[in-house]
Amino acid sequence: MESRIVKNLRPEFDPVAVVWSDAIPADAFQFKKGRFGCVLYLFAEASVNGRLAAGSRESIICTGGRAALGFGCDFDASEEQLDIHAALFSKGLQSTGNPQAYQTEMEAVPKSWRAMYEYGERRHCDADLAREWILHEFPRYDIRHRCVLFKPLSLISGDENVRAVIFPVNPVEFSGLLTLAGSVMPGTDPLRAPQGTDCCSIGAFAYAEAELASPRAVLGMMGSDGRDVMRRRFRDDIMTLTLPAPLFFRMEQEADDCVFQLPSWQKAMGRG
Repeated sequence: MESRIVKNLRPEFDPVAVVWSDAIPADAFQFKKGRFGCVLYLFAEASVNGRLAAGSRESIICTGGRAALGFGCDFDASEEQLDIHAALFSKGLQSTGNPQAYQTEMEAVPKSWRAMYEYGERRHCDADLAREWILHEFPRYDIRHRCVLFKPLSLISGDENVRAVIFPVNPVEFSGLLTLAGSVMPGTDPLRAPQGTDCCSIGAFAYAEAELASPRAVLGMMGSDGRDVMRRRFRDDIMTLTLPAPLFFRMEQEADDCVFQLPSWQKAMGRG
């Protein structure tokens, strides 16, 4: 796809399309079955290395990653699982109502994740708020497709089921994209900054926005896990702005006659 946004923005890092698909290309990067792998690395592989990456029900075994991509939500599959995830999203061991079950879960995850399980992600100050988020705030999807592809936007063809486009952006690029988004929307709030796991900001929350009459852009990589991925693959000053497909295509129509052409914005980008 030859994107007007990309032509005018000329971003440092390649945007990535999130595609629902029933086929996994033979050359797609995937995690080995049965091994933990973070969804964020699929996105990074596509953006940084220009490589098609895929997540499927078979290859994504992280509960949060599966929920983010739309392969069902198991956060509350049982009362025990609800307690574990409410504790994980709040203050870890000190938040759980079932320390023995939580300890068992913590010992089963990769060693690099165990500190996160012990202390919790601190996205909620207590387990009750985390439970409320799980039960009533998190957007749930169980899509009727085999996989979710992370595909460099330049490789997208016209007949693909694009659900969102992820832009890794620095502060100036972010300001331009958000101004463009706001220019094609009614109201004064073109941005959603959801509290939740970083993989969900490029998946489930963007899916949910796409269903609204005026979908907003979704800010991402605000958690410690997201920042770690950005540091390893991008830079510390890079965030993600995920555009739900309806918003992205509306912005495409305006991209040749928008903030990007202003002399002041060109100067901010070092082009003036």
